[in-house]
Amino acid sequence: MAEIKIAVRVDSIGNVNPSAASLRRVLSWVASTGATSVELCGRRVLNVSELSDTAVRTLRKILDDLNLQIASIRFPTRHGFDHLENLDRRIEATKSAMRAAYRLGAPLVVNQIGPVPAPPAPKSTGGAAGDPNGSILTGGLPPAGLTLSEAQAWATGSAPQVSSGPEIVDPRWNTLREVLDDLGRFGARVGSFFAAETGTEPGEHLARLIDMSSEAYIAVALNPGQLIINRHSVPDAVAALKDRIRIVNAVDGVLDLSAGRGIAVPVGQGTADFPSLIGQLEDIPYRGPFVVGRSDMPPETAPQEIVQSIEYLRNL
Repeated sequence: MAEIKIAVRVDSIGNVNPSAASLRRVLSWVASTGATSVELCGRRVLNVSELSDTAVRTLRKILDDLNLQIASIRFPTRHGFDHLENLDRRIEATKSAMRAAYRLGAPLVVNQIGPVPAPPAPKSTGGAAGDPNGSILTGGLPPAGLTLSEAQAWATGSAPQVSSGPEIVDPRWNTLREVLDDLGRFGARVGSFFAAETGTEPGEHLARLIDMSSEAYIAVALNPGQLIINRHSVPDAVAALKDRIRIVNAVDGVLDLSAGRGIAVPVGQGTADFPSLIGQLEDIPYRGPFVVGRSDMPPETAPQEIVQSIEYLRNL
């Protein structure tokens, strides 16, 4: 197995500000852990909308001195791309982050795109979905969405053959598809790509969405912890997304049955099967970084958890 590449999510450490002195101090500590790259936040650590040429040169010099690279720029937005209010502003801000990422030598800009609805399904207009000649007499199952008269006709075996009408499409699906097409084409022009982070939807839904366009490239940031928190299968997501996965956020998760929700936990302390996950990624093959650090780590214990996460991954 190839050596695991480790990156550190800088904004998870705490007490980081955009000043050169603060960044050098934090990045020096990251380098001391043995990590080879970092994920920077385009809002908390860097203000990508106001990144001057001097700031770019200074940051790149610090990184070069420490033999570090930028694995990605994390650029969270208040709402997902499924939310229509101020959508154009979110798209333009994301494009600005992608331009800044290219100037800094970062290949990816990471963000969640918002909940992905179920893929479009053909509208059934009659007959049995699994058996076109089905009826209650033959043991078939009735299709969904029949009127009372259609159901009565199906039950007696006199229902018409299945015919597919117009697709039933959630309006959010088309909105997300158009946004990702735009960002995918923009990434090809600017040289830094958008990576959609997994979590709120099954990996199969996200794969269907980003595969809709063959002319626009959208990468994927796999977050196993978020998939677990939202009760989705990590292996199924990897199988569906395959070589779209360009970066892995090494976050673990567990379902808190007493609270009725999922929570993020340190790597190795949740239900994510990282040995199996790494093996599955190796089969793709995946050669990108594993980013340690999560957004809700307590500042007083964050450095210790990051070091333990790095040790855990390296011992696999």
